[in-house]
Amino acid sequence: MRGSTLLSFALLQAGLGGALATGVGPVAGAGAARTDAPQVLEDRYPRAAASYLVQIDGRLVWGREIDARRPPASLVKLLTALVALEDGLDPGRVVRVSERAARQTAAKLAFRPGEGMTAGQLLDAALIASANDAAEALGEDRAGPQAFVDRMNARARRLGLTRTHFSNPTGLDARGQVSTARDLLALAQEALVHPEIAARVALPGATLTTSSGRRIHVASTNTLLGRVPGVRGIKTGTTARAGECLIAIAERDGHRVLVVLLGAKDRWWTGAALVEAAFREAGVARVDSAGEGTAAAAPGAPSGDELGGGAPPPP
Repeated sequence: MRGSTLLSFALLQAGLGGALATGVGPVAGAGAARTDAPQVLEDRYPRAAASYLVQIDGRLVWGREIDARRPPASLVKLLTALVALEDGLDPGRVVRVSERAARQTAAKLAFRPGEGMTAGQLLDAALIASANDAAEALGEDRAGPQAFVDRMNARARRLGLTRTHFSNPTGLDARGQVSTARDLLALAQEALVHPEIAARVALPGATLTTSSGRRIHVASTNTLLGRVPGVRGIKTGTTARAGECLIAIAERDGHRVLVVLLGAKDRWWTGAALVEAAFREAGVARVDSAGEGTAAAAPGAPSGDELGGGAPPPP
């Protein structure tokens, strides 16, 4: 493999605790119809996260605690965007940011109350940079704070997210705000059907302009974009209660992988390793930065790779 490989073999072997089980195929019944009964999958990576789920080409293959309720952090913003768009969001209309929205904490664009931005750019800020003031402003503009949250929960019920409840459009820790790896996978799949969302979550960054002429450059919170071949998004989240969270989608050679991590210790190394393991399971060759591949192990074959911690993947 070339020295410039985006994700080297060393990344997947660098102390990632929880050895890959060998010689075990997909779990019988994986990908079966949803029921309210807890589903147990092969826990091939027991130290990946408090809760995790891996889907290959629409088939659930690995996971643990996939129906356990946990704080979802900013993964919530996928539903914020979905409800706003389905409610007839006009991307070109200027939205004025309220004092309530401007007071949002953590990741934010630091709007001044009354400052405006087009709804489309607020969507950019919420999905690319995970800006809480932008997400709150979108919700207030569409329906008002509580009414918008009610719409979010109604949409979640129509999606069949039976173990999910949202308390705000930002994902900041709040009483009663919970979801599961399995519910969030379903939410991600629904969100990606919408071109406006799919395009935005794949962007490495954007330059936004307020009504006052203030220009703001935002970078994606998703470190895997541009570093792990085939990754096309989708959303990150971090709060004190939720820990590190990630939904990642990657596509190679006609195969699609989705990974959900809730409460991960290091979502970048773990997410990257799970993406590579899933493609190896599908028999897809590893790709380096020059577009050259290396042979993948046959599905289910031993590899010796492990999951654990470390720094983010190298640029």
